[in-house]
Amino acid sequence: MMRSKSVLKLLSILLGVALLSSCAKPSKLYVADKNDGVFFATPSGWHHISQLALGHLESTSSAVGAAERAASVLWQEAVTPKATYTATDVLSLKTPDQPIVYGRVRSLLPDEVNSISYNSLRDLILPVTSWANGTIKSPLFDISNDEEYIQKGGRGVHTVFQFTGSDGSSQTVNQTSVLSNDHTTIYVLIIRCSTSCYNKQKVALEKIATSFTVRGK
Repeated sequence: MMRSKSVLKLLSILLGVALLSSCAKPSKLYVADKNDGVFFATPSGWHHISQLALGHLESTSSAVGAAERAASVLWQEAVTPKATYTATDVLSLKTPDQPIVYGRVRSLLPDEVNSISYNSLRDLILPVTSWANGTIKSPLFDISNDEEYIQKGGRGVHTVFQFTGSDGSSQTVNQTSVLSNDHTTIYVLIIRCSTSCYNKQKVALEKIATSFTVRGK
């Protein structure tokens, strides 16, 4: 009888542990665009900035070609641990004091299809190639990693660089840009943070970068 009670007690403890485990929050948050076959993972509990908010802000830009590029966006979403960040923080180059992770999928415009290259993929937000080869002088720039990035759905370039912008703060950008196999679509993941912030969270941020997966449509 005592043995039976002990067994029941052990089973109840194990069952309780199993129930607690099943109710635990997942450690990762998967951000995905199933239609275009792309996803990445960030720590759970991070704040989302929606495609609606990003698209609305982008539609207000008066920059040359901005309207055409905005119209060709298939999906975009941003994630950050800082709940007060908005679409403005995502789409500006102001140095963030907490990480901003931004994923985007866009169809290429007709004049881009035949001209897209690794250099243009690298230079999506800043003239990184020209800075690196000295065509444009920028003493406040350093590139720490630049490599080909191959996925099932395409291939492109993964670049990590530091620059000091007009706000006078050093910022680190971890950028992956992939061109689809049929040369019609670009997939982008941009991780930005002040250089001091990036260095403190480097391991976690690099895990996000390596989780970027492009399977294609």
